[in-house]
Amino acid sequence: MTNTQATAAAGLPPFLAGVLVESGSDKADLLAHDPPAFDTTMAAEVALRFYGVSGTIKPLSAEKDANFLIVLPTGEEALLKVTNAVEDRGVTDMQTAALMHLASADPTLPVQRICASLNGNASETVTAADGQNHVVRLMTYLGGTILSSATATPGLHHALGDFLARVTLGLRGFFHPAAGHVLQWDIKQAGQLRPLIRAVQDADLRNRLEEALDRFDAMIVPRLPHLRAQVVHNDFNPHNVLVNAPEATHPIGLIDFGDMVHTPIVCDLAVACSYQIGEGADPLRQVCAMVAGYSGKLPLEHEEVALLPTLIRLRHATTLAIGAARAQRYPDNADYILRNAAASLRGLDALDRLGDAAAINALHAAAGTE
Repeated sequence: MTNTQATAAAGLPPFLAGVLVESGSDKADLLAHDPPAFDTTMAAEVALRFYGVSGTIKPLSAEKDANFLIVLPTGEEALLKVTNAVEDRGVTDMQTAALMHLASADPTLPVQRICASLNGNASETVTAADGQNHVVRLMTYLGGTILSSATATPGLHHALGDFLARVTLGLRGFFHPAAGHVLQWDIKQAGQLRPLIRAVQDADLRNRLEEALDRFDAMIVPRLPHLRAQVVHNDFNPHNVLVNAPEATHPIGLIDFGDMVHTPIVCDLAVACSYQIGEGADPLRQVCAMVAGYSGKLPLEHEEVALLPTLIRLRHATTLAIGAARAQRYPDNADYILRNAAASLRGLDALDRLGDAAAINALHAAAGTE
């Protein structure tokens, strides 16, 4: 069955065929594939055979992989990650190599560490019950409170910006052949969202997203070659950041390097900022605190700050467009797929009410680039 045939069978119009696939790859949308056929018994066998560890094993929720928490007899915790068989092996290897690079570049940075197998490898390949081959890695386990479940105390957002800058600085100089892969969640790929926007049901919102892409073509595309770029985390969202307590004062961990890509560093910052837009008279208060913390560790350039509001809009446009297309393709899972849509729409509304001039002035003041 071709991609177009499979898409039509799933109820998605032919014009969306291929837009849920990573460009430059024949890898299908991971949501269209079941997670690895692994249970706790198989995970225990793999952990013992390849890593020589055993203990209490508990499955963890995951969107596309199979993850297991292993509590060793010593009380130490480890994460066994069984990667989806359809994920590009080069991208998986890049994530592994990046974590190993960070361990060397900034040993105190709280990210997961890769544990070598008994064979001395950073990963192993195993076969699941359904015959599919999967990359398996054992990592240290990071505990803490998920930022999305915490309440921010004064100073948290400044600390979040500082933390993201440390991650970016830690990845400076890192490269991998898969870093140039085309990922639709990468803001610099926003031009490819146009076919997906057709799945947005609300005509007014559809027009707003089209205008955002017109602005991308006019303002961002010509400037992309002149912006500082490197491999970045690209998904600093509240579900991937761990903080110290329910009343959070500082971050203590960052997980899920699955959206890593080579892109302008300001796109990475825009992703992080997009989740911190508030409501009321000062919607950028938390964003400005994050930008101040970031620029205190990694100074921003004047042009980068000036582009931030547009890039944040594009992140919201990406969330809304991909969400609409996927919800149309997987209607039974629409509630989960669209879980971030309302927040993205609020973010767009807040930026529109504030206006670009006011937003840029506030961000320049926060970054010290007036």
